[in-house]
Amino acid sequence: MLPPLRALLDEVHRRDPSPRIYFLGDYVNRGPDSRGVIDHLLTLEGARFIRGNHDDMFDLILHGHCEAENIAGKDRLAAFKWFMQHGLDTTLHSYGASASQLDYLLARPQMEMLDEVLAGVPDAHRAFLRELPLTAGDEDFFIVHGQWPVDVHTLEPGIPSRLDRHAKLRGIAIWGRYNELAIAQPKVWERTGFVGHTPVDNYAPAKGGAPMLPVVGDKLVLLDTAVALVEHGRLTAWCVDTQTFIQTDRQARLVTS
Repeated sequence: MLPPLRALLDEVHRRDPSPRIYFLGDYVNRGPDSRGVIDHLLTLEGARFIRGNHDDMFDLILHGHCEAENIAGKDRLAAFKWFMQHGLDTTLHSYGASASQLDYLLARPQMEMLDEVLAGVPDAHRAFLRELPLTAGDEDFFIVHGQWPVDVHTLEPGIPSRLDRHAKLRGIAIWGRYNELAIAQPKVWERTGFVGHTPVDNYAPAKGGAPMLPVVGDKLVLLDTAVALVEHGRLTAWCVDTQTFIQTDRQARLVTS
């Protein structure tokens, strides 16, 4: 969703000429211009990026490698067929693959044809995806894409070292989802966590056609406001220092409520 992204970043820089920007993952799929999104992200000096489940699967499809276990295992063709149901087609179109190529590959999965379909992905984009970490953060916050367990500390040892040692935690960090009880539940974390992955309209405060706003719980902020999923979705930037947020809609307009 490149136009909302550009507009949101422009507003962030208008308010703070020297921001530290952290991204929560899912740079590909569903939106119409994944290639343009990654091209733009690569121009952002000093920005930090973590891996989302869509990025992890695209990495698997491209390279045969992923950070978290999934139902496709390490099978690139199985991952391709699975994520064609979740927006991969729009991503591959943005890299030059045709609808007829994708239809043929779905009907007759072949590794040689998969590599042909992926030939338009530039080396810089492949490296960006391959190098995405699972987490990032600072003294007063951390980010993971999906979930961090409410009863697992975030320091001593820190999240990166825990993720290195535990495959189950890697899966939770990328694929996990909170329920409403866990959002409000007291957490042992030493810092506030920011996550994406699950659209906020999955939760009671955002149901019933309410505006797509971040969901805030105990030491937790959920920021997937579904800009790529629904017409009334939004893209959100949260300021850790002021505890405020700004949003753009699908038409790249700044929204205020």
